[in-house]
Amino acid sequence: MVLFMSALTGPMLREMIFESCERINEKVDYLNDINVFPVPDGDTGVNIYITIGAVVEELEKEQDNLTIKEAAKAIAKGAFKGAKGNSGVILSQFFMGFAKSIEDCSIITPKHFAEALIEGSKRADKAVMNPREGTILTVIKDTAHAALSKIDEGAGWKDTVEYCYEIAQKSTLDTPNLLQELKDAGVVDAGALGFVYLLQGWIVVIVNSFEGMKVVDIRSDLENLHNTIDKEHMMTTLKFRYCTEASITSVNITEDQIKNQLRQYGDSLIVIRDEKTTKVHIHSNEPNLVIKDFKRHGRLNTAKIDDMKLQTFYSNR
Repeated sequence: MVLFMSALTGPMLREMIFESCERINEKVDYLNDINVFPVPDGDTGVNIYITIGAVVEELEKEQDNLTIKEAAKAIAKGAFKGAKGNSGVILSQFFMGFAKSIEDCSIITPKHFAEALIEGSKRADKAVMNPREGTILTVIKDTAHAALSKIDEGAGWKDTVEYCYEIAQKSTLDTPNLLQELKDAGVVDAGALGFVYLLQGWIVVIVNSFEGMKVVDIRSDLENLHNTIDKEHMMTTLKFRYCTEASITSVNITEDQIKNQLRQYGDSLIVIRDEKTTKVHIHSNEPNLVIKDFKRHGRLNTAKIDDMKLQTFYSNR
């Protein structure tokens, strides 16, 4: 007789991240291809993979029988370190909120899991200056509330996570109805679908550990989409050209103050922070001014400027 566990442990959390990373790696090109919002620069898949890849690297440093606290700290550290691009930075905040919620648990029950999803959703939403419905933020939020609703019904692991996965897919399929840019291109939000792949990896580990081996499929109508948008035309009307990211240490200003200070330079502004470092992501036509203004509040650690018009040009070749 095979016995299955009934609560998540540190090693299982690591396995969940590893499984998700493998699935996202397989879908990088597809996520890049359907990348439309906020700009069609064809790097959403890469950014999500880099972000979760940094989480994998931190978890690989831990002992085999790591505790939940050790797993949570590694997840948060890797997510912050690897955060890249719009969707990657948002996903990093989901990871950090999720990890913070569970780090003091000796075991993780379905209720703990649902509450951690909620905290991940809140932290991701808070980081974005002007959150839009129809993005990865919407799907994370819908998934978290789906988990809570199942817990309120007294559901166990299998029913809870399978319902979460079902709602995440439905929510992603609905993103074109919330964002006109997606509807015009005939695709779903790439970041949202990246989160579905993440969740798929988690569900595989959880269900197979608690219920026995099962296949966790994904809806075919999420995987047979073709981007019909004229990317070259869209990029000629792009309001802000440069994706600018920077980090500082020894910060002497709050996240909200940074947002209010930098919002004048562009859009897609996200500000995130851990114990020592603050990172900013923004699309701007004045990247050097962004970095100059930002570094007044601490010691500049890293800075990167990507030309999204050139990225789009090369992604179409």
